[in-house]
Amino acid sequence: MAERRMSFAVLVTVVTLLLSACVTSGTPILPTSPPTDTPSLPVPTPVPSTATPMPPTPTAVPTDTATPTVTRRPTATPIPLPAFTLNPGDFYFSVDGIPSLFFSRNIAGYQQSDYDTFLDWTKIGGSKLVRIHLDSLVGSLGLGYTRTGAVDESWAKQWDRIFDKAQEDGVYILPVFSAWFDWNAGGGYSTWELSALNEANGGPAKAPGELFQKGSTTQQLFLQWMQTLVQRWQGRKNILAWEVFSEVNLASGASESTGMDFVNSAVSIIRAADPSRRPVTASLADTGTWPNFYRNTSIDFINIHPYPPSAQLDRYIVSGVRQALITYNRPVFIGESGLNAATPDSEAGKLTIARTAPLGVRHAIWAGIVSGALNGRSLWWEDSYAIYFPRLGMPFVQKYADAERPAVDFVRGVDFSDFKPLMSTSSGAVWGAVVGNENSVIGWYRDASCEPPDWTLRPVLSGQTVTLTVPGSGADWRIDFYDTKTGTDIISSTTATRKGDTVTIRLPDFTDDIAFKMHIQPSLQPTPSTLVSTVVPPMDTPVPTAVSAPTTTDSIAGKWTGTIFGETSDFSTRIDLSIRPSCEAGRLCGTVSAPQLPCSGELFLQEMTGDGFVFIERNMTGASSCASGGYEYLQLQADGTLAFKYLFTTPSGEKLASNGVLKRP
Repeated sequence: MAERRMSFAVLVTVVTLLLSACVTSGTPILPTSPPTDTPSLPVPTPVPSTATPMPPTPTAVPTDTATPTVTRRPTATPIPLPAFTLNPGDFYFSVDGIPSLFFSRNIAGYQQSDYDTFLDWTKIGGSKLVRIHLDSLVGSLGLGYTRTGAVDESWAKQWDRIFDKAQEDGVYILPVFSAWFDWNAGGGYSTWELSALNEANGGPAKAPGELFQKGSTTQQLFLQWMQTLVQRWQGRKNILAWEVFSEVNLASGASESTGMDFVNSAVSIIRAADPSRRPVTASLADTGTWPNFYRNTSIDFINIHPYPPSAQLDRYIVSGVRQALITYNRPVFIGESGLNAATPDSEAGKLTIARTAPLGVRHAIWAGIVSGALNGRSLWWEDSYAIYFPRLGMPFVQKYADAERPAVDFVRGVDFSDFKPLMSTSSGAVWGAVVGNENSVIGWYRDASCEPPDWTLRPVLSGQTVTLTVPGSGADWRIDFYDTKTGTDIISSTTATRKGDTVTIRLPDFTDDIAFKMHIQPSLQPTPSTLVSTVVPPMDTPVPTAVSAPTTTDSIAGKWTGTIFGETSDFSTRIDLSIRPSCEAGRLCGTVSAPQLPCSGELFLQEMTGDGFVFIERNMTGASSCASGGYEYLQLQADGTLAFKYLFTTPSGEKLASNGVLKRP
């Protein structure tokens, strides 16, 4: 405990002295490089080990305190943002109209280039959200507000540029307005001495607890600052949600009642300032208990921070998320997480940098998928914060640059509608979890002996079984087993039959871990309208009756191109299809592109009949009019051409239809 506080305590003292020497200038001090060493001095009283770790503050301060020059990057082709919504009653965000699990990260840095790097890695890894503490832009050595509650414009412009970069990369932002260490007077991690609202710096607050005193000047100025930022950023397309405060239960002077009252006041202001009514959240540290905080209906989703002292992060995520779902019956977001909350240079935190720690981190990423949480990854040290430790820096973080990629690819195209954690038991050599509904299930299991501190693996696991309690009445199931190193390669497939309310599956031989997807057999597949609730195929266009239906896409595999024409409007455009061979119902089997619109996306094979193939368009991107959920009906003709028919019903009830004939290029 003591060791992990040393570097920060002394560095805060140094920075405070530097800042006090420049306080009259009103110009942020901008460090240009990370510290080169961490001195050792006596340590103030530490805070609980489960608090969000706070990085050391850099000591390097340039002599020129002018606003930094912006380095122009080559213009990149922006990546379209998918449409994210959190519908009432749902436990997952909908992505382009389909409930989906996404991946997120926590990013921080010394300067703009650090954020650029982490955002590019986010794009490469496939995560779609970055959670950013607005007090972690260390380059400003400020918290973004003046003693009068105004926004520090130089500070805000730096965030504007970072948010612009995120949008270029197709990444959403979750801004966190403040955190416990900004309002902590108990020693250890604290930026309170730097706060413009601190009486010592000319502000109104004698103590940080005044933030939680209803109607206090400190609270009014902070909420005024927050309101100004929401008004400034509410027009940005890539703000997914707002987080009022991180780990409010660790702030000095806050109680459950005053903490909830403060959050309620902040939420009211945010909702009034944001016409888009984005979701709002706030979070608690994984310590102590505020039993009613997450029952507060002013916040839209629970925000948990798992940091297990045991370093068993995957088990901790599965059990923690499920307990939160049972207790609160509300969506659960993993805000941040780690093998340990302790700093990586401390004795308690040494597991974070252990040689085999990447195995524990990878397992935690996969565990997020099957936990019931609405997101995965969302690490702390591994996402970015380890750069504040000179012996780790960028090389350590780079090891995890795309760690979630296989998991991202595994869940791509999976419809999480009505997915819930399912009860399961397994033979003793494996551990894992499953989520799903009456039509579809996904699961992940690993070597049960692979535990910290060594994360040792057995050479091979054979003859292991998993028994699932599955809702509904579907009798026959197909199970595809996936290689977790890629997330897309199917190792083997099998079938299983329900007995009562359970389905028992036999896992193939594997090493380390394995993932699987289960679907009811085609005879029990749900109709398209139950898979995509916002799209209902027209009643006057029935799906053909199955006669000698094909079992794979082999007959239409390959590339197709042609022009399609609107049936009810003067519309035409070129369309290009690419169909994978040997692909079966219930899987992503190809891609579609209409380059003149431009729109592109993936094709989910819903059904094969004697008369053709039924695909659903998924993950459509491009122009704002490109919508997912359209149905493509394909039929191979005797002359080798492909008859194409498209059907789509908009949320307002408008029916769109087009058809054409495609040929192989």
